[in-house]
Amino acid sequence: MHEVRKGAMLSFLKKEKTLDDAARAASEGSDKTRSSFEGRGATKSRSRAASKRKSIAANKQCSPAKSPKPIDNTQKPPRTDAQMVHAVSRQSTLPQGPIVVPVRTDQVYPFDIFPMPPLVSIGENIDPFRTMFQSSHPNVSVTALKHHCSRYFGTESLGRRWIPACLEHPHTFLSTLYMASAHHDVVRRREVESMETAALRNDVIILVSGNLTNGAESVADHNIIAVSQLILGEVIGRNEGSLTYHQAGIETMIKQRGGLEHLGMDGMIASAVSWAHLATSVLREMRPTSMYARYCASRLTRKYPLNVAIPESPLYFPHGRYVTLERSTECNPDARKLLDEVRMMIDEFLRESRQSRRNSDRLANLYDRIALCPPVQELRRNQVLRSADWKYEAIRITAVVQAFAILHRVTLSDALKSLQSSGMPSTFHRSSSAASQSSESLFSTFDPHYSTPLTDYSTSPSYSTYSTANSAPQSGFPFHHRPSTSSTYSHRLSTSSTFSQRPSIASLHSTSSDVLLFPRPPATAQPSLATNILADLKDALEKSNLSECWSDMAGVLLWIGLVMGASSNKHDDKVMRRYFSATTMRACIMLCFEHPEAMHATTLRMSEIVEALSQSSDAQVAVASGDGEGARKRTRA
Repeated sequence: MHEVRKGAMLSFLKKEKTLDDAARAASEGSDKTRSSFEGRGATKSRSRAASKRKSIAANKQCSPAKSPKPIDNTQKPPRTDAQMVHAVSRQSTLPQGPIVVPVRTDQVYPFDIFPMPPLVSIGENIDPFRTMFQSSHPNVSVTALKHHCSRYFGTESLGRRWIPACLEHPHTFLSTLYMASAHHDVVRRREVESMETAALRNDVIILVSGNLTNGAESVADHNIIAVSQLILGEVIGRNEGSLTYHQAGIETMIKQRGGLEHLGMDGMIASAVSWAHLATSVLREMRPTSMYARYCASRLTRKYPLNVAIPESPLYFPHGRYVTLERSTECNPDARKLLDEVRMMIDEFLRESRQSRRNSDRLANLYDRIALCPPVQELRRNQVLRSADWKYEAIRITAVVQAFAILHRVTLSDALKSLQSSGMPSTFHRSSSAASQSSESLFSTFDPHYSTPLTDYSTSPSYSTYSTANSAPQSGFPFHHRPSTSSTYSHRLSTSSTFSQRPSIASLHSTSSDVLLFPRPPATAQPSLATNILADLKDALEKSNLSECWSDMAGVLLWIGLVMGASSNKHDDKVMRRYFSATTMRACIMLCFEHPEAMHATTLRMSEIVEALSQSSDAQVAVASGDGEGARKRTRA
């Protein structure tokens, strides 16, 4: 294009004089034509005017000095009656200058040195004048990261209550983009974080460090917000070293402010920092700091009307039963039944942990029923699997891992390791205790709506003290009760009343035959092949439509993320660890501003489960290592 322009300008300069003469001739000819027509009047015939114009045109063609530019072969000649009369020029005008100044060949222009940047597609939320805060790295696209942040974490409450505060300062804004960039790395299955993520982390750390040198700004709300979002990005990326450092830093900043109660934004900052710390502690299988746990415990109660959708899960059910999940079109009856059994097993486990008891028959029966739930491929044989079916499969895998950890009193990461090596419980197995009982106590694994003698817990005497303080007994909810008169059922009811009279593990006696020093043997009768549980669960989640974070089942997705995030804590595959950590953080961020009390209650209860499992696992290791020999001697004596 540069060469063409140079040639065009040279040609223009050579023919400038010729073009000026032609223009003057055309102008004078037009004036003479108009005066000729006005003098002759309208009564002249059209034929005489045409003949004279033809003769004048013929004379002009014969004149070599004023011959016009030849007509291009590709153009049609003008019509005879449309030609203008051109006369000899009778007045002179000054030569006209060019419309544009031609390019000078002796000067170097910027476009000859620097190449033009590639074109960028124009879409929504563009910032053509770079009015938003920018990263110090030139390759970080703020527009693209804003799109990712809105796509992964965008909610109305987030945009109305949190984002305005983040837009006031550069480090709060860039820390928001850092979370989106870290999550985008997980979505793209990166084993190492991207350049954008590393650059944004560096920007936020530099800006926060600069504010720390200023006494008034060091512990301000915007500095704490930036560090809290920096921590969430580190949790998503599973950067353990920097995560520990930043958590210690923000704890010091909060103490310098006088505590969580003195943070601004009507307690929103304190809430976000508290649930984030509890969720992070769960993912790392660590005990949370008491400061954050006390804050969540003081703000976990809220009365919800029955018609309000809330993030229900096995960890949070303020109505005493599932109300939102009952109305959900994506939570099928099999999933609701399984979630109810998980909820009851958690309650029973925490009650036994507080009373220092181990593995009652009630807990073992719940484990058998969860382990015997068929996979979705078996449950929906010869049917097209839909998103609701894959949600059930994700719930089933998570429930089995958690139930295994509860029954064997091991941490979630150890439970996953054991199940990875031995395989998930087989669909076709029967527990040894169930096989020794009557056939009426068994149920078919092919029947999605099976019922057992212990199905209706609300009417069973053995479960009369089961309900929590805030729950109300529901008649057969949500099971379909089948009455049974078998002797096995009567025997279970008679023996269940003696569970509360069993001695604790701490008070072992020689005559105590009901105390279980070691966990109950696995319910599998035959070993199954090893499987990649995390990969299977990830595949089920990807097929379950995560676009809206499971919508009215977001609380269940949060429970799955917390359980499997803690289970994958010590796994060798970092991509999988980061995937479940990112799933957890996304569900937390989308729920925390709309349902802060639910977030407090959910993370607090999951922290209680992780702590109870850790204590049981430590006690079991102590018994197996040294103290166990003395305990066995006392038992034999």
